[in-house]
Amino acid sequence: MHEGLHTIGEMARLSGLPVATIRYYSDQGLVPPVARSPGGYRLYDDEALARLELVRTLRDLGVGLATVARVLSGAQSLAQVADRQAAALEARIQELRVRQAVLRHAASHGTDPATVTRAHRLAALAAGQRRRTVADLIGEATRGLDMDPGFAARLRSMVPDPPDDPAPAQLEAWVELAYLVSDPDFRAAVRAAFERHATDRASGADRGDPASWRRAERAVLDLAGAALAEGVPPGCARARAVVAELVAVFADAHGRDDDAEFRRWLAERVRVGADARVSRYLALLAVVDGRPTGPDPVPVARWFLSALESSAA
Repeated sequence: MHEGLHTIGEMARLSGLPVATIRYYSDQGLVPPVARSPGGYRLYDDEALARLELVRTLRDLGVGLATVARVLSGAQSLAQVADRQAAALEARIQELRVRQAVLRHAASHGTDPATVTRAHRLAALAAGQRRRTVADLIGEATRGLDMDPGFAARLRSMVPDPPDDPAPAQLEAWVELAYLVSDPDFRAAVRAAFERHATDRASGADRGDPASWRRAERAVLDLAGAALAEGVPPGCARARAVVAELVAVFADAHGRDDDAEFRRWLAERVRVGADARVSRYLALLAVVDGRPTGPDPVPVARWFLSALESSAA
């Protein structure tokens, strides 16, 4: 008996691999025997056992046999192979995340086959293509309109900047965001809102600026939000007092007088802000960009709209 050498059966026992697999690797030259027994059986030393363990490890990690052979021969370093394999796995993981996000979207929204197909196509886009998908929405919605420069700059910040390697939550948000911006009804609603802005700017109906508009929006969240949280009915006297305070803030922000015409004009604009799709867009945008999401403004906007309309009745 050859001392310190192992039969193929012992190699199988020590490595946990089937004899047939070890014989195949041996035939391929990956783990050649170092000797033969008097009966012609293959014999392996401890170095061959170590090679066998490396072959098994690389195969478990998805490395092809040809690449394994190059590593064993020294033609390619283990570090190079590991780096390339890690990149390939990352791409595969990202592909699986896309599938998972699309399936979760389909499961939660009950979408039809055509919608699932569209969502999958949009989700599979590269980060730059994803960004352009939303940028196209903004471009289409504002094309040919005279926009306030500050407002236009604010719109540019509403285009997501998705990472090349999004987290699962970001990818799921992107699937829903891409589906939303591809919805013709949503695109038409966004275009109509921007057309109103351009018309108000051209007619002088809106003489404010983005900073003053943001202050007015903040006042709605604070004042109307507090009233909503306390359960104040939109048609009561206290609600009318809140409306009067907020209308004064908006009139100042837009350079207008607080009269019946302005209140009708304001109600139309608040109704846009009460669109749940706009709120959802902003929430998804924050997730895709990796920013914290704020409170949903839609319930507050709807309370204010109802109180504003009640005060005019």
